[in-house]
Parts: sequence; structure tokens; C-alpha cells
Amino acid sequence: MNVIASPAPTISPASPQAQKVGAEASCPVGMLTLFAGALLWLLAASLLGLRTSLNFHAPTFLAGHGYLSYGRVHAAQNAALLYGFGVPSALGVGLWLLCRLGRTTLAGPAIVFIGAIFWNTAVALGVGAVLCGGGTGFDGFELPAWCAPLLFVAYLMIGLCGLLTFHQREAGPLYPSQWFVVGSFFWFPWIFSTAALLLLCVPARGVLQATTAWWYVRNFDTVFLGFAGLASAFYFIPKILGRPLRSHYQAALAFWTLALFGSWGGMPDGAPLPSWIISLGVVGTVLTAVPILTVATNFYQTVRADLNALDADPTLRFTYVGLMFWIIAGAQQIVGALPRVSVVTDFTWFGAAQEELFHYGFFALTVFGALYYIVPRLLGLDQGAWCPKLLKWHFRLTFLGVLFSYISLLVAGIGQGILLANSGNSFVDVMRRTMFPVRFNLTGDLLVVLGTILFLLNFAGVLVAAYRRCCAERKGCA
Repeated sequence: MNVIASPAPTISPASPQAQKVGAEASCPVGMLTLFAGALLWLLAASLLGLRTSLNFHAPTFLAGHGYLSYGRVHAAQNAALLYGFGVPSALGVGLWLLCRLGRTTLAGPAIVFIGAIFWNTAVALGVGAVLCGGGTGFDGFELPAWCAPLLFVAYLMIGLCGLLTFHQREAGPLYPSQWFVVGSFFWFPWIFSTAALLLLCVPARGVLQATTAWWYVRNFDTVFLGFAGLASAFYFIPKILGRPLRSHYQAALAFWTLALFGSWGGMPDGAPLPSWIISLGVVGTVLTAVPILTVATNFYQTVRADLNALDADPTLRFTYVGLMFWIIAGAQQIVGALPRVSVVTDFTWFGAAQEELFHYGFFALTVFGALYYIVPRLLGLDQGAWCPKLLKWHFRLTFLGVLFSYISLLVAGIGQGILLANSGNSFVDVMRRTMFPVRFNLTGDLLVVLGTILFLLNFAGVLVAAYRRCCAERKGCA
């Protein structure tokens, strides 16, 4: 996939060639299964997050049930969010983009459906085991060891179908979204198998275990989820605006620099590691400013003549807001990696705020934007199948929920860091004085739950409309 030496692709997602039906001509059941399961897991993760926020208001609430303790619920929330929602939604959107941009049908739709069922079953068993105390204890890799091979096999079933779809595409130059999708498809099995081997199968000794866990989480978030979200943004924003992407070479620069520098780092400044490893991680994190600035510049030059049109379409609205959150989250990650800042913000809510903005702000919003465009087309419906009121309130509640949660955790994290820097403040006193913004996070979590419920209702309504249309067509044929 040589994107540097070849001329900049002339095809744009708005061109007539890219309008040919691909995924819609093949069986959509597999993709819809991925999307439906991802949305249900997002609701489950949001509810579990709401339960953890309640602990800061009423610590004794349901305290007699071990499977609902903060440690287990928080780990189950991460597992549901990353593996229940993150991976399937990235796969589903990626498969659709490969079909549409390759102007081909999905390879092995039945295998994709079976893989989606297998994946969701494995995640359900794993989350149940975490709630029962069977988690691994590694942040971002909470699912038990016996769950890893099940997930890996399910991913291979879906991922190989995606690569076969990419292989059977029509000849022609590649569009940037295809680079990001294929990159994400390859990235996850590499980091997942490496982490499973060094953390669960043949556990590494000493601090190498923690280093592997930090490396895995950094790659999962920054590269895998980053690639998946950016693939959606690179397709839908130029397409719906009817304008070609400003620069394919800038997109290539963003792809390679994010893959190179985004995989470094993740180790906290106080980790018991050689100083050169910590310094290398800081350099890698700071250099992610290159893809962030490149993407921001490329998109601004693409949309600057149509800024007023960004709110005219739900897919555009969700996607460009998610992209702005990606830029903010990336900038915060860079600032937080600087030694003078990390000495204050490490081990506070500062990092949790960045993760909240990245997962629920960037990735979830870009997925929502993609689904508003993809789902009606998979079902043979037009864009009017969505309920406008539910759509409008879904955006408002989700946007405000993410914003409230991010600001409250950010304020709490900065406050904790400043107070902890003073040796005269006891730890209990610091926690007590920063409890108000942490408790305010409950408002954001509640709004996110309500927004997710509204989207699920809207999604169910679209499925019902498609079913009724199918029944009417069968009666007409009879």
C-alpha cells in the first residue's frame, strides 16, 4: 500500500463512482448484528459507569453485593466499552467503508454474522466473569485469560472477511479511509495477541508486565480506535459536503505519523523503568502533534467554505464534533506527558478525563454519525427513516453528557494534582476537597445513558420500518 510514492488519488468520496452500491448489495445481517451488539454494549457500559459514579454519592448503596463493588463494576465497564462497543463498531463501519469505496460486495457475510455472534457471546461471558471476580486486574485488558482465544478467533473470522473484501475491490487508487480501515484491521490482532501472550499465557516478570499493559492500552486507544474513527471522518465529511479532500498527501502523513508515534509511550513518569524508556515515550507522545495538526489543517481547508453547512446533516454534526474532541483529547495527552505537568497530574482524574473525551466524545460520536448514514442504506430506506426529535435530543444529551463528564473530571484532576503537591495536605483532605466535581460527573453519565437509550429507540424504529416494508413487498408480490 504505497501512498507516498504514488500520485495523490483523484477519486473523492463524492464522485459518482463511489456512489455504487457495495455493502447494500450483499447480506447486511452481519453488519447490523455488529452494530446492534455494539449499541447494546454501549448502553451496558454507560449504565455500569453510572453505577460507579453513584459510589461517590452513596458509598453504601448495594455495598453488600461483591459483584457490584466499585473495582469490579469499573473493570466490567471498561471491558464492555472497549470490547463490546469499540471493536465491533470499528469492524462494522470498516467493513461498510471497504465495500463502498471498493465498489464491491462483502466477502463471506455469513461468516461475519457468525463471528459477530461469537464475539458478543465471548464478551458477555468475559464481563460476567469480571463481575464475579475473575478479571485479570490489567486496565484495558480486564477479560479473563480463557476469553482471549475466543475473542481472537471471532476477530479473525470478521477481519479476514474484511481483508478479502479489500482484495476483491475494483482496481483504482486507494482513498485515505481505506488506509485507516486496513491499518486498524491489522493493528488489533497484533497488539491483542502480544498482550495476551505476555500478560496471560506466558506472563512476563516484574515491571515488564505493567509496561506491556501500558503499551497495549496506548496502542488500542491511540492507533486502533484512532484509525477507525478517522477512517469514518475522512469519508463522510468530504462526501456529504460534496467536496474532495483537500490533500491526500497530508492524509498519508497523518496515517504514517500516527502509526509510528502513536504506538510509543503510555508509561507514567514515575514508573520504575530506565529513564530513556520514559523519555522515549514522552517524545513519541509529543510527536503525535504532527498527525493532529495535519488532520486539523486538512479538514479545515476542506470545509472552510461550508462551515455553515456542518450542522445541516446529522452525520456531519456528529462526525465533526467527534473530530474536534479527538483534537482536544490528543492535545491534552501531549500536555499531560510533559514532565513538569505529569508530576502534577499523574495518578489523578486528569487521565480519566482524557479517556472519557476520547472514548465517548471522539469515537462514540463518529460511530453515531456513521450509523446515521449507514443503517438506512443497509435496510433499503432513506435518511428520513430516523425520527428527527429522537435524533436531535440524542445529540444534545450525548454532547452535554460528554462535556459535563470531561470538565468535571478535568477540574477534579487538576485540583488533586495541585493539592497533592503540597505535603501539608493529607490524602483524605485532598479527596474530600475535590469530591464535588467528581460527584458532578454523575450528571454527565446520566445524560450519556439517556442519549444512548434514545438512539437505541431510534435504531429499533428504523428496524421496524424496514421489517414492515419487507412484509408489504412480500404481500405485493403474492
